Amino acid sequence: MLAFHEPTPRDAMKNQFETLQGWIPEVLSPIKKEIKTDHLGSDPAFYKGYFGNRPQNRLTVEEIFAAYEKELLKGNEDLGEWVVNRWVLDPAVVYTHFADKLAAINPQFNEIKSLSEEESAKILKGAPESFGAINTFLFSVLNGVVFPEKVLLVLRKMAESERAAQKSEEIALEEKLSLEQAVQRHQREMNRMQEKYESRLAGVQKKYAADTEALKKQIRALQKQLAEKK
Repeated sequence: MLAFHEPTPRDAMKNQFETLQGWIPEVLSPIKKEIKTDHLGSDPAFYKGYFGNRPQNRLTVEEIFAAYEKELLKGNEDLGEWVVNRWVLDPAVVYTHFADKLAAINPQFNEIKSLSEEESAKILKGAPESFGAINTFLFSVLNGVVFPEKVLLVLRKMAESERAAQKSEEIALEEKLSLEQAVQRHQREMNRMQEKYESRLAGVQKKYAADTEALKKQIRALQKQLAEKK
């Protein structure tokens, strides 16, 4: 992966993930499949240090993410580079957008040391709307795009607003699903009660018919006896 600027790798990676404290699960979530199938078993010492002898299929996503977050915040350079490389492959269109915009400022965009607010605005134009504020913010930090602090702060606030909106939507969806499940349970209970009632009613009707037929036989027998006495 190309870097947008090249500070000291270990310090840069450490600072990137320190900046993203509270956001690391959002970084890891899109690449969780690659984490499980590619990286998790590639470092036995790392695996044993966090998970002991537990089989991988017994690990929860939360446990895996917690271990990776701890390592990233400790400044694990190799892990940080692996995560960034895999993450960039997921929203590749974001990388293309930034690369094109930065190349318009300087074809050798790796050499760009800082960006003005005006240049930043040109680079970011349309990005949050096209790729989402969260992806735009995460990409900017992970790839070390040299935005001014003020611009990064605005991006962070936009990402926080988007995350809050997503959370509200998730809660609303959960409530909707919960209500639908309650309605379905109620309907199943009503159907069960109706079936039970209909079954009981059918039994009563059957008994009524049998009793009625028995009474009719008794009446016919009595009528016959009366006729014979005459």
